[in-house]
Order: sequence, then C-alpha cells, then structure tokens
Amino acid sequence: MGYLRKNLGDDIFVKMLLEKYPIIDFYIKVPNYDFVKELDKYENFNVIIGEDTDEELYKMQETLYDAYVYVGGSIFMEGGKVYNLSDKFYNFVKRCKEKNIPFCYISSNYGPYRTQEYFKLSQKNFKTCTDICFRDKYSYDLFKNIENVRYAPDFAFGYPISAKNKIKNSIGISIINLDIREDIKQLSEEYFNLLVKNIKTYISNGNKVYLYSFCDHEGDDIILDKILEYFKEESQKVIGIKYNGDVDKFIDIYSKMEYMICARFHAMILSCISRSKMFVMSYSKKIDNVINDLDLNIPVLRLNDINANLNIDKKDFKEIEEDKILYLINESKKQDEVFRKSII
Repeated sequence: MGYLRKNLGDDIFVKMLLEKYPIIDFYIKVPNYDFVKELDKYENFNVIIGEDTDEELYKMQETLYDAYVYVGGSIFMEGGKVYNLSDKFYNFVKRCKEKNIPFCYISSNYGPYRTQEYFKLSQKNFKTCTDICFRDKYSYDLFKNIENVRYAPDFAFGYPISAKNKIKNSIGISIINLDIREDIKQLSEEYFNLLVKNIKTYISNGNKVYLYSFCDHEGDDIILDKILEYFKEESQKVIGIKYNGDVDKFIDIYSKMEYMICARFHAMILSCISRSKMFVMSYSKKIDNVINDLDLNIPVLRLNDINANLNIDKKDFKEIEEDKILYLINESKKQDEVFRKSII
C-alpha cells in the first residue's frame, strides 16, 4: 500500500522495494493504471485496478497475501487526504495480527492531529502492527513507549544516485501549489512573485533555471506552467521538468543541479544525496522536524514568513558534509529491516 498518484517521493519508495526484493511479488490497488504504468515494467509488480480506500481494504480477505507493507510519508493525518486510522483500517491490522500475518509501516511521519480520540486509535494501531518505522523523531517521541515503534532517516536516503557532473550555473527549483494547502493558500501570490523575482535575477546573472514538478496530481504542473508562461520569452533560460512516472529519467537531470531550492520534502532528500547546494522553502513541520533531527545546517525559509522582496543569493545555498550524507544513507537502511526479517 502507498500513495500512488505519480508523486515522485512515493514512487521512489515503491521502486526501492521492487528492486530490493525481486523475489517478492508485490500487489498494489490503484484507481487508475496511469498512476503506475512506469512501475509496471517490474516483473514482481502486480497492479489491481480499483478503489484504494480504507473501506475497500476492510472488505479484503487478510489471508489473501503473506504480508502487508504500507510505505509512505504523511499517511497519518487527522482530517487529511489519508484516513488510514479509521476503525475499519485498525480492524484490518488487528485481523492480520490474529492470523500472524506481518503488517509493516515504512518511512512515515505522524500528524497533524487534533483529537485525543485519533491519537488513542493510533496507539492501538501501532501496538498491533508488526512494525512501524518513523522518519522523524517528533513522531517517534510521541509513541516511543510502544515496543515496535522505531526511527530511522527517510527511506529515500538509500536511493542509489550515481555521481554526475553538475551543469555549471544551474539552479533548480522544486515548486509546490499553495492553492491546495488550506493553511498557506493565502500566500500563493506572494510565493509566485518571490520565485519570479529571483528567477529574473538568476538568469540576468548568467544562470539557467530548471523548474521541477514532483506531482501533477497535487497541482505542481499548474504553478510550473504559470511560471513558464511568464518567462516565455526566456524559454532557453527557464526550463520546466515534469515528473511523468519515470523516476530514473527525472532524477538523471535533477541530480545534475549545482544549486537547488527545495520546497518538496523529497527535493531536500534528493538534493542531499545528489551533493547539490541547497536552500529550503518549508511549508510544513515535517520538513522542519527532519532538518532539526539530522542537524543539516541548511538555510530555511518558512513559507509563513515569505516575503516577495527576499533575495535568495547563491552564496546562501549550502551543501551537506560528505560524512553526514554517508551516515544518513547507511542509517536509512534500518527503515525496512523488520519488514525484511518478517518476510524473507
């Protein structure tokens, strides 16, 4: 299980599992085959077309498969797009435990949550599942008294990115659509103006700017196209890169960026292991928490503090120390260690 909507970060998670465990047949249910057609090239990947809701999971016969793995980031949000802590979802996890069928969560974070009712149901879920490995210490600390709750850096730190020569004077920008985020959508115009202002400065100083959309389903393409339209007379200097489901093709160009403004969570992770100089625009606490956990020492602009007149100068970008990158890559291998022991 996972959030398979052609979202780069989640597709990387699934791709890593498919490649790491070629002898395991994975089955995933999605409402639209187009969401996963690029992943379907793997012989151990099996697609089931249908609704992937909690209700549909609850109806499923738990003994149909040998084990279950839910890989995903923000999958525990009360009132968010994912409601996987409904009573019915918990009931399914409980049924798996009664039948000794492993149920593991990989690389998630918890919240935001509002009620104690949701929190207590979460506790029941985590006590019942085989394993849950959070990717941030805030989430881990909330549930650390539960025996099978663990922490490790994000699973995507382990994605193999080969060393590539950087494109000289290249500045990448991973963009997000603020209009779909209720808490910060009022800042969308300020955000757009900030990007436009700095892109103008970059190209006037001889840089080439690459705009990256990680997920069309969440409206990234809309903002990317809006910026490209603004710079249509500068089409050789401002280039749009849209993720279409081909992870390797997207990362091949992404990893060549000399500088990277990271708004997407996994833009930060990929820039780190690509050895790019980074500047982070943070739209949520999940990004802030990970930066603090890992002591990344990179500049952060929280979108709540956005100012269209801000200059993001190239000297402000920072690259993570090599020793720390290697440490995070190694530690991230712990994310799926219980899954591996439970299944293999």
